[in-house]
Amino acid sequence: MNFRPRLTPGGPGRLREDGGVPTPPQTPDRGRWFTFREDWTLPVAPEAVLDRLVDLAAYPTWWRQVRSVEQLSSDRARVRARSLLPVPLDLVLVREHEDRQAGRLRVGIEGDLQGYVEVHVAPAPGGCRMVWEQRVLLAKPGVRHLAALPPARWALRANHALMMRSARAGLARPAG
Repeated sequence: MNFRPRLTPGGPGRLREDGGVPTPPQTPDRGRWFTFREDWTLPVAPEAVLDRLVDLAAYPTWWRQVRSVEQLSSDRARVRARSLLPVPLDLVLVREHEDRQAGRLRVGIEGDLQGYVEVHVAPAPGGCRMVWEQRVLLAKPGVRHLAALPPARWALRANHALMMRSARAGLARPAG
């Protein structure tokens, strides 16, 4: 499973000449970029995971750190999240691509984080395998400068890991 991020004109990165994965921009923002990858086996059907991921309004019922969701349009929602660190995030998630048959979703992220998440869900023995790839720029005023400092980066990564642990637990629970 190899995700190839698609870039929009004027996007944050640029494609390599060989057509590979984009490289980070050569700007002072470089230290604020975060890349995360999760590869999980979940004891539920792929369809159940996809159903849960596309139903943003229900996120607060299964993902503890998602505090609220406000639907802005059929493809956009404002999501407020907060994990262990006292740094609430105000995000707008934008559906960019959904291919249920291939088990693929791509969501653009705007607001305090800027970037994307790509998810691929496939059948696996006992349930499904889900690969989550996220690339984001910390853009939250008052915090973004901390992302370039190694101790703060560690804390932000640990905070993200805690949030993703909760997401995994929520996705692994049977629906209903």
